[in-house]
Amino acid sequence: MLRFFINSFVLLIFLTFSAGFGLTYTVKRGDNLGKIAKRYNVSVKSIIKANNLKKPYIIRPGQKLKIPVRKTATTKCVLKHKVKRGESLIKIAKKYRVWVKDIKKLNNLKSDKLYVGQVLCIKKGKITKSSQKSSKKSFYIKKKKIITKRIITYTVRKGDNLSKIAKRYGTTVSKIIKLNKLKKPYIIRPGQRLKIEKREISYVEEVVKRRTVPFGFIWPVNGKVIQTFANNARKRHLGIDIRTDCQAPIKAAEDGKVIYAGDSIKAYGNLIVIKHAKRFNTVYGHVGQIAVKEGQTVKKGDVIGYVGKLGEAQECGLYFEVRKNGFPLDPLVFLSKNKSKKVN
Repeated sequence: MLRFFINSFVLLIFLTFSAGFGLTYTVKRGDNLGKIAKRYNVSVKSIIKANNLKKPYIIRPGQKLKIPVRKTATTKCVLKHKVKRGESLIKIAKKYRVWVKDIKKLNNLKSDKLYVGQVLCIKKGKITKSSQKSSKKSFYIKKKKIITKRIITYTVRKGDNLSKIAKRYGTTVSKIIKLNKLKKPYIIRPGQRLKIEKREISYVEEVVKRRTVPFGFIWPVNGKVIQTFANNARKRHLGIDIRTDCQAPIKAAEDGKVIYAGDSIKAYGNLIVIKHAKRFNTVYGHVGQIAVKEGQTVKKGDVIGYVGKLGEAQECGLYFEVRKNGFPLDPLVFLSKNKSKKVN
């Protein structure tokens, strides 16, 4: 049984590419072979063998270890992506219009964890110039900055001053003075408790560019989008709400087969789900009157129902989703920009 010495400090890893083993890193405090093996999806035994380690397999800060990387398929990788800070597998998959599972399979990834500087193979085989151009111009993810403020209590430490505290929490000296009603000469002492306005910054990913897709969806109704798609820690609304006239006809967004038509899922009211080519599904919720049956084949533009009221709201409209492989996508990425455009 191997014994590992674990320190209490944070592990810092510096990656470089080595000719023989793919990755090397410099051991830091808090490191152990088990942790390293788990992080890189390799076995402890393979690390020991790659570095000719001897019992009791002790590693020390500053020591450089070779990490044996599993070989990828022999087919040449013609499109590669270098991971940047803040990127995730979902973000990279959206950028290149591929699926997360395909990236993981191609790169032998066992988890969703990525590391800055890591190089991922996105596609194998031959890529034409036109396909490269389309992948770059399809749509991209933009980070929307969200700033929130909250009041915290801070206990003054030895050596503190108002300027230092203000800089630490992204506020100003004048705000601290005003919030705590301090008097001139604004002297603070260790142990004194101050109210501080702390700024916190978070980011939400948004699709900000749209391009054509393999086959086109049309608007199921004419109207105004009053609720957009959101799928993040702050909000979850997996489709769009389109306000329109009561009893307006609802049209199939693409050719397909009706796989559900009923009201057993209460959150959706009367619901229609259509299965399309390329593993797409469209979902139509809060339908006033259903005009199709399960198993029925429909064409793009066919009337499948009539508009009802949006949930408990008094206004009429339609809830609309687009899914691929069961995964919800922003419908506005696939629909034309002109929301008032009539569907023929």
